[in-house]
Amino acid sequence: MRGTGAEKDMGDGGSSGRPDTAWPADADGSALAAAVGSVLARLDAHAARARTTVRGDAAGDDGAAGSPSAAPTPPPQEDAALSPGRALPALDALAACFGLSPFEREVVLLGAAAELDPTAGARCAAASSDPGHAYPTFSLALAALGAPHWSALTPVAPLRRWRLVELDDETRLTTSRLRLDERILHFLVGSPYLDARLHGLLRRTTAPATLPASYDAAADRVAAGWADAGPDAPLRVELVGGDLRTRADIAATAARRTGLGLYSMAADDVPADAAERDRLARLWQREAILLPAALLIEVGELDREQHAAADSFIAGSAVPLVVSGPDPRQTGHPRGQRVTVPKLNDEEQVGLWTDAFADVPEVTARDVQALVAQFQLPPHVVRSAAATVRRELSGPGGPDGPDPAGLAWQAGLTEARMGLDELGRRIEPRAGWEDLVLAGRQLGILQEIVAHVRQRGTVYQDWGFAKALRSGLGVTALFAGGSGTGKTLAAEVMAKELGLDLFIIDLSQVVSKYIGETEKNLSRVFDAAERGGALLLFDEADALFGKRSEVKDSHDRYANLEVSYLLMRMEAYRGLAVLTTNMKKALDSAFMRRIRFVVDFPFPGEKERAEIWRRVLPAQAPTKGIDTSLLAQLTVAGGSIRNIALSGAFLAAEEGDRLRMRHMLAAARTEYLKLERSLTPSEVHGWV
Repeated sequence: MRGTGAEKDMGDGGSSGRPDTAWPADADGSALAAAVGSVLARLDAHAARARTTVRGDAAGDDGAAGSPSAAPTPPPQEDAALSPGRALPALDALAACFGLSPFEREVVLLGAAAELDPTAGARCAAASSDPGHAYPTFSLALAALGAPHWSALTPVAPLRRWRLVELDDETRLTTSRLRLDERILHFLVGSPYLDARLHGLLRRTTAPATLPASYDAAADRVAAGWADAGPDAPLRVELVGGDLRTRADIAATAARRTGLGLYSMAADDVPADAAERDRLARLWQREAILLPAALLIEVGELDREQHAAADSFIAGSAVPLVVSGPDPRQTGHPRGQRVTVPKLNDEEQVGLWTDAFADVPEVTARDVQALVAQFQLPPHVVRSAAATVRRELSGPGGPDGPDPAGLAWQAGLTEARMGLDELGRRIEPRAGWEDLVLAGRQLGILQEIVAHVRQRGTVYQDWGFAKALRSGLGVTALFAGGSGTGKTLAAEVMAKELGLDLFIIDLSQVVSKYIGETEKNLSRVFDAAERGGALLLFDEADALFGKRSEVKDSHDRYANLEVSYLLMRMEAYRGLAVLTTNMKKALDSAFMRRIRFVVDFPFPGEKERAEIWRRVLPAQAPTKGIDTSLLAQLTVAGGSIRNIALSGAFLAAEEGDRLRMRHMLAAARTEYLKLERSLTPSEVHGWV
């Protein structure tokens, strides 16, 4: 076939129907003109026979039946221009792909003649012996063209099934005007394009210039899946894993290697109405043959009705198809070969980042190694991050402008967080080590955790521990302590130290009463986080963990599966995953053994509380008579201390006064009411 929809659009080389511009000025155009002329010659011969018959009948009535004028006109000889062996590639391809008989082939040419030859109308009228029928009809075709057969008129025969021709009025099958579909006309004259009825529904997907080796191999498997199609292996491939753009790049590369273009559509755009869905399926299959092209259907989360519609559309496809989605879909139909998008190894990631920043020499090989150790981004995202860095560097600043390596890191964070924002609460880390009030033992463990995350590239890859240990390489921690003792603050401090995003995932919102839903929710979180290795803080772990190792009923069994799944994903996670709990003793010891670090956050003593008070009161705040040693008498944790300090400041500001102990007392009463506690005289002794 000649070209694809990407090469020309509707306006390039399309027929206007005017005689001075109708024929393409090339050899194929000459062949088409000759073929159309031969079909019109058949009409002329039929008109001549009709006139001879009329004259003969008239002569018979006058007693002159034996005159020379009554001799019948012999049928025309087969014209070479109508022979299937004639070099007319577009028409030959159309006939071969849609299984057209010689008669149906001539009907297509008759429809083309009506659009391309200015004499066609008059010749149709003459052949029909009716000046009012200056257009082709099935009746005329059956009477004038070669090897006619009635079955060509049926809705299931190629001409009407594939909408190669259209009838102005389908209630008048043989006498209604017969039109060649505009898309077919343009195809015959060498101007193919995507049918306008599919615009807005389908989009062209182009293949990238190169793919990493792993993705390249996946594209080969997709192409092989089409090539190996058979009765039990349909012309479709299921492509799962990775992100939408990566799957599209792999599918487009596979299509290019098999000589096809690729168009994409969303599964939820498949019509739910069966008749509309059938029309769409036939229209696309016709386009797939004419272009030629494959189709990628992106399957996401669908409701029941839409899932059934998409499943029916996919099952009925007889042209190359890729069913793309993050996970395998549920279907009762043959699904074809399944290809999983592989994860890129570190060497491929290094190549991606190096190529993307090739024109930014300030990003060194060491910087690239650090980026690869932290981020697991697909090629198109790495290129987007590099483009962001180049834009930043092209701005004002000169030699004292922003650090390219720092910009690359920030660009990686920005790209990586996009999938996580809807799954958790992101906190911009601002707190530093100086904001933590903890004993030296706890601080030492936190700093050790940071070292495990920061140096994992060196230890796992450079020193070979990843190959030696193989599993359980994720950095996992449990923060245990009462509310307000600093667990979230500690996670924020570590995130800032590591230059990472902090995402807080509320496990009480992730856990579902429906079997399998909890694992599905957790999978979405970890899959999104893998791109950037964000610090994941799973709050309220008690919602999922507990002494559940003894299975008493099905709920216990599934609860254990959920916990095991969470720990498995944490152990495999590239970043740092932290669980928080208020009830450490409620956790089963079997689960505790799978967590690398456990940090206890004890309730602060009076000395620690005084230090927290000193740190939460800004130096620029106007105060009078504030005594942190008296404030430390309140038996509350750091979170409540911050709440009381802030509320007292607002009370003082509202009065237009400096911050005093009486403001702190009023704020403390409010905080204790919230905690459902009462202030004791010993806690506020000497305040006012």
